Amino acid sequence: MQFFTVITTLALLGAALAQQPSPDTAPTSGAVTPTLDGAKQLADAQQRLKKISATEYDLDGIHINAATREVRLPAQVCLKKAPIEYMLTTDTGKTHETVFTTTIAPTAVQVALLLADYQPATEGLLTHVPMDERPKIWREEPPKDKGGNRVKIMVEWKVEKETKSAPLSAMLQDSDIRKPPADLDTWIFNGSYIDERGFIAQHEGSIIGAWLDRGAIINSSAKGNWRDDLWISMPANIPEEGTPVTIIITPAKQ
Repeated sequence: MQFFTVITTLALLGAALAQQPSPDTAPTSGAVTPTLDGAKQLADAQQRLKKISATEYDLDGIHINAATREVRLPAQVCLKKAPIEYMLTTDTGKTHETVFTTTIAPTAVQVALLLADYQPATEGLLTHVPMDERPKIWREEPPKDKGGNRVKIMVEWKVEKETKSAPLSAMLQDSDIRKPPADLDTWIFNGSYIDERGFIAQHEGSIIGAWLDRGAIINSSAKGNWRDDLWISMPANIPEEGTPVTIIITPAKQ
């Protein structure tokens, strides 16, 4: 894994992101130039990285294993039973429609995933979205390596001394069929973007979307991901509200 190569290129990546137009707004001749504050946020997060062993690193409480590419993110259960649009937001984000919240900054989450050599790309986001529902400026871009933007996500927690775990996809359900999506074995690391407001995931507090949100860092690839009225939590598979959990991100098998 090219861990330190990734580190040295983060600032350049942030600068490149800062030059991209918002995917929600078509560029015009009078468009506002995206601020570099977002790129600075990403660069600042990089500087807080701490080495804790030969292959392990800590970034603001996120544990990164350079050998296995496992990323472990502390969070807690916010809503056990509710209509949802997100699986993970910050505790100051859209907490009325998310299963989990975290105090970790989205900038740190994005940097941790880059350091673990995941490749942000939009390929897979629009696969199931009807043409007439697709934002006109959106387009799918492939990662450098096939499947490089696909990740598996598990949730781990303790009940007394017992450690339990479940796929993140088991904790949401399609309200039309009242079952978790059968096609959500992997999630899409699309990476958030920068515009005049800064780094959008940081601005809005959105980290993992059940409903398709280009500003979130990771999104669902399931059929119906574009419908904001479709997704509800799956209470039977979610720990009690307030339970500390760990969100575990690993490479998807190719």
